[in-house]
Amino acid sequence: MKRFFTWIPVIALLAISCGSPSVKKGERIITVTLPPFAWFVEGIAGDDFIVNVMLPPGADHHIWEPLPAQITSLAGSEAFIFNGQLGFEHAWMGRFTEINDEMKMLDLSAGIELIGEEEDGHNEDHLDHEGHNHEGADPHYWMSPVSAYVMAENIRNFLTELNPGSAEKYVTGYENLVKKIDMVDSILKAAMLETPSKAFMIYHPALGYMAKDYGLQQVTFEDEGKSPSPARMKELIDTARELDIRIIFIQAEYDIRSARSLAEETNTETIVIDPMNRDWEKAVIEVAEALEAGGR
Repeated sequence: MKRFFTWIPVIALLAISCGSPSVKKGERIITVTLPPFAWFVEGIAGDDFIVNVMLPPGADHHIWEPLPAQITSLAGSEAFIFNGQLGFEHAWMGRFTEINDEMKMLDLSAGIELIGEEEDGHNEDHLDHEGHNHEGADPHYWMSPVSAYVMAENIRNFLTELNPGSAEKYVTGYENLVKKIDMVDSILKAAMLETPSKAFMIYHPALGYMAKDYGLQQVTFEDEGKSPSPARMKELIDTARELDIRIIFIQAEYDIRSARSLAEETNTETIVIDPMNRDWEKAVIEVAEALEAGGR
């Protein structure tokens, strides 16, 4: 780690003097921490900005550390849009601002009613037993359309401050984006009417906000980032049968062996989802469609 920090000033100087290799002179860069955030920025701003995504596909945002390439692009960015509740953001924010102290910053969690650790870990409506440290709040708010409306408005206002001359364009982009969020919201509400069970299991608790906002029950079985113990597995099997759970959601970046075993024991279906999909609309709709099918 020390070696990487030693090279950061050199990387930053190269980026400032030469520019990022993939960005042409005069192009404007916005860096976002998570891939879904790019969908909102591009939907509102069009091609006004190059969107640099820090987290690569398939990476676990809880343990990821930025690579030199991401640092280089960040050094040339005029704005930084971040989740606000992620561990790696908290750990690296000092370095980020040291590298580029002139970039404008937007915390996307502002204005969102966050699920705290106590609520996420012990509330009966969520049955989230994983006890994972989310820096005080569940960071997965973007997976709910209710939060997406707030995010879209915040990004529209932020982009307008960055580029006032395109304010009218951003209003139009925002309105078009809201129509897409409306559509996703409608699909989720319709799925809730059809799903045979409103409870589901998930290895990592990425759907807590969706569960809260749409009357679902999320049961997670990650145990402090590790696979559940045999005793916890027995408890999960009993819970799955009691709640008539028919779906177990899994994400490719996590160990899915325990999910497969649990599915065999409970005759439930495992479905791979991708909350980190850059296409936010697709990511949420695939969850809604799975819930509606309900393992049938």
